[in-house]
Amino acid sequence: MSDIDEGRVLELAGSRVKPMIWLAVLMCIPLLFIVAALGTGHSPIHAATPEQADLIGTVVVCALVMLLLALLLLMQCARVHVDQDTLIVHTGVGTKRIPLANLRAHGLRLVNFSTHPELRPVVKLWGTGLPGFAGGWFKLRNGDKAVCLLLDRHGISYLRSDADKLTVLLSLAEPEKLRALLGR
Repeated sequence: MSDIDEGRVLELAGSRVKPMIWLAVLMCIPLLFIVAALGTGHSPIHAATPEQADLIGTVVVCALVMLLLALLLLMQCARVHVDQDTLIVHTGVGTKRIPLANLRAHGLRLVNFSTHPELRPVVKLWGTGLPGFAGGWFKLRNGDKAVCLLLDRHGISYLRSDADKLTVLLSLAEPEKLRALLGR
């Protein structure tokens, strides 16, 4: 029986299309300026010869394209699953493993930022924050440290681990699967 059959892979709610478009647009802005500068011969790069400036500009453009592709791949790899009584959150920039036993005391609550503004991520400590995507470690408005994987800002699964002094906020398509695993 596979993990999906056992209900251990927890599908995320929301779409990754909007944040990927935002990321592509934000990354393309500096690319357009560099390409335009190189194309018009007004290189912002100071080098001994124009050929060296073109080479440096080409390397910078290639590096930005590689960075864009890497970030898109990391966002695509973000997921949540349960393995051997451990909740595993892959945020795209890191992975956090939390024993289910640490989460059972508070259980799983469905919250909304409009009714619980104190749970809104306000400071990104380590992760990716784009319109429609928040993945990584954040400081919440109430001061708690949280691992977040949010694609949809409605019906957020809230979990708390006192042992780890950590809040977990997830956009789960079917939070009842995780609730059932916590109830075992």
